[in-house]
Amino acid sequence: MMGCFEIGALWLMVTIISVDADTSAGGIQAECLGNRVQFTLPSSLNVGSPLEVYAVNNTQTVLLTPHLAAQCGYTQKSDPWGNTIVSASLNNCFAENKGDKEFKVAIQVKLYEFPMLSEKVHEAFKSCSHSMVSREILCETNFMEVSVRNAIPEIKKAPVKEWPTVIPNLQLWKILLYTPEEKAFDKETLQEMGYSVYSSPTRLVLRSPYNMAETFVQHVDDVDMMVFKSVVLFRDRWMLAIVESAAACPTNGASVVGQMIYWHFPLHITPLVSSEVEILEVHMGINGRRLTPEEMSSRNFSMMFTESHVVVEIPIGAPGGYYKSHALENQNHISYTIEPMLELLWMEGLDKTTYKVLFPITTPLTPWPPQITDYTQPQKKAFDVLLGYFLPDVKLLNITFGSELLTVSEVIIKGIVLQEQSFPNGTKAFTLQVPFSEPHVQVKTLHPDRRTYSLPLVFGFVILPEQASFSYSTELEVSLNDTVHPNAGGRCNQDIFNIFVQYGSTPRSQLKIKLGQVEINDEVLQQYEHHSNETHFKIVVPFLAPLVAIESVRLTGVVGRIDVEIYDTLNDWHVKDFSLACTFFVKMSECFSNGTITVVVPKLESVTRLVPGELSLKDPTCKPYYNEDHFAYFRFDVTTCGTTRKFVGDTIKYENEVTWKRDELLPQISELWPEPEYRFSVSCIYTANATQSMIFHAVSHLKEPEADVGKGELTVSLRLSQDMVYRLFYHDGDYPVLKFLKQPLYFEVGMDHSRDSRLAVRLENCWATLTKDRESKPKWDLIVDGCPNHKDPEQTVFHPVIEDDRVDIPDHFKRFEVKTFTFKEDDGSSKNEGAAVARRVFVHCDVVICHVGNTADGHCYKQCGATQNSIRSSLNRVRRSSSFSEEAPQHVSIGPILLI
Repeated sequence: MMGCFEIGALWLMVTIISVDADTSAGGIQAECLGNRVQFTLPSSLNVGSPLEVYAVNNTQTVLLTPHLAAQCGYTQKSDPWGNTIVSASLNNCFAENKGDKEFKVAIQVKLYEFPMLSEKVHEAFKSCSHSMVSREILCETNFMEVSVRNAIPEIKKAPVKEWPTVIPNLQLWKILLYTPEEKAFDKETLQEMGYSVYSSPTRLVLRSPYNMAETFVQHVDDVDMMVFKSVVLFRDRWMLAIVESAAACPTNGASVVGQMIYWHFPLHITPLVSSEVEILEVHMGINGRRLTPEEMSSRNFSMMFTESHVVVEIPIGAPGGYYKSHALENQNHISYTIEPMLELLWMEGLDKTTYKVLFPITTPLTPWPPQITDYTQPQKKAFDVLLGYFLPDVKLLNITFGSELLTVSEVIIKGIVLQEQSFPNGTKAFTLQVPFSEPHVQVKTLHPDRRTYSLPLVFGFVILPEQASFSYSTELEVSLNDTVHPNAGGRCNQDIFNIFVQYGSTPRSQLKIKLGQVEINDEVLQQYEHHSNETHFKIVVPFLAPLVAIESVRLTGVVGRIDVEIYDTLNDWHVKDFSLACTFFVKMSECFSNGTITVVVPKLESVTRLVPGELSLKDPTCKPYYNEDHFAYFRFDVTTCGTTRKFVGDTIKYENEVTWKRDELLPQISELWPEPEYRFSVSCIYTANATQSMIFHAVSHLKEPEADVGKGELTVSLRLSQDMVYRLFYHDGDYPVLKFLKQPLYFEVGMDHSRDSRLAVRLENCWATLTKDRESKPKWDLIVDGCPNHKDPEQTVFHPVIEDDRVDIPDHFKRFEVKTFTFKEDDGSSKNEGAAVARRVFVHCDVVICHVGNTADGHCYKQCGATQNSIRSSLNRVRRSSSFSEEAPQHVSIGPILLI
């Protein structure tokens, strides 16, 4: 123990010394790593205190300055976790060397807990054994070293009768350095210049810091190598010995691509070899420690070889490296640093060379600006934010509230909540809670019912240990409303727009809502499926409704858009705009087997002056079959309206087109804004030669078949025919089916998988709704108690079913026709034809399977009024008694059918 005391202005100095043995005693870890030894001083020993590292050789203790460390073979660095790593070559200036095989390296570390008041000293040493080959080259981060076998010849003793043997006393005479020109120096001069020269009976060691005047750069296979090349001359009065040595260490070769680091290192280092060499071993390591293949695989490291290079691949963020913060132009950046190691062993002639290079790689700086996450709940009347994310080396120094700068401690004293949070991935963030009552919070009134609270902030940070600073500015802002303002939204589904409007706390009577160019009112809502209450309303709008703007018609579908505008009429505020555009995959034209073609042509938003009624086919006299302001509907045969045909193989292709021939009397459009051309092509392809097959069954009359008693389930289905002949039907994948006013709908109800002629299908009730829900309102009755709805002037019409190649038992089917004009409002008021458009219709039926023998009450064959077109197709059929009991009604539905 050593102490020094002084009174008054004199200082107190206390020194505490602890000696660590050749182990990890005292917390200092020491390990032998080939031709290096490494000491690790954990952060728990210094706790951020300043420290000094000394080299120890017996009683000699020398402070390792950066210059002396590079000259004598020492390296010192710190990692982000506060650990101090000191590594040294076994051939360093202060090592105890026993026969160039046993080495002892000792260091002393002084920690200054309170500068100029007390210090704590730790000593540690490590003994290592190392067998050297002919030449060993070490490339450390601050020096390069070469150790070669001393080539001084061994003089054998001569026989006694001969002349006396003269043993040479060879001394190091001159050292020639190549820069690349030859320069001669003596040992003392080189030592003063910062080089290190050491010789023993078996080895010669030369060491040079990087970027010395006598070193030079040589380009080797696209890699720059720093070269230290020398020839050492030993001489006596009558003998001269020459020892050549060279070291070459890479100064570049690393690149970053994406999230991967690539390190290219030449396999044939021309400054070190004169001919082709045989590579015996190649190893990779991290931080001076060699890794096994299993360790490399677990860390996703890889090493591969080309003809000229060994290539090491390291993922950014891999274990063994670390991230570091940097301040650049007052902004936060990060980099990733890792120190890979390569060890090569090669054979040249009879000599072996070991080559070890430690090559720190740092990725380019990447901006990593802070991010604000706002957790503010306005009703709590306080800002609540999280500012992140930072590396551990970033420290928050102060926060500027408005114009007042406060340190972290001053912020906490004021009662403002400021906390630091750490995360498992090694990052951290800061949470800040500031009440709205804080004087620096600014209050603005932008609306009668809204106040905006804002707080400008500037966060000041410092990066340790270099004390680099940066800042981050932001402005917190939140608004408090006494009312909830209206909102609008929607989505598309198949052939419809689903639009919703939430009133918020504004009364519905105070709002004006426009869909497209139409203001919503009760009359408009009655034309569409909708649901409303005191808080909101939802409306279903078909894509070809007048409220929808058609942007384009493409092969992939029709692009439609619906615009929603909300106004507060009381305050004259424009509250909300909302637009929803969707592509609908629907058929705009259909080709029927009877040669009929139907086409629906929408009015495009871009052709503002288009009048759908002025459209025509190739034959100008073929005008729309039906039209309104927003679309036109054509229906024509393949032999009319200028339709052309073309034979392609065994098919016939019919083509026509819809065009607009503008009225010449209309004002001409400016040449700068010409009216877009409107043209819609239609084509249908039919098979030229097709054979229809008929399947029939011959039944023997010699013996009446008998059926076994059993149980089963009879099912029925509802289908929509493409035309009035009931030969082609729409399938499930065809829906939604597009139909138009004046175009009737042909339905068929049929029994599935039954060949029992004693059974028949009876329709009890059929009706239509706007949704899939059979119980929804409104509803239109089509068939009531087996007969057409007598209240509907456009009554449903039954069609007869006759036996053909598809229908074996007509009683198993029922067919009826529905006029599209049926689907209008039930209030009896006079409406124009447009009131019936833009509907999605679902048709439902209650079906009963009955026994044809039950004719007493006409239950199976309902007798309706004189206008009923029901035809009993099997009156003459032989009725047989049976124990069949009539089943409960089955429910069938079909849709949606889009009516425009």
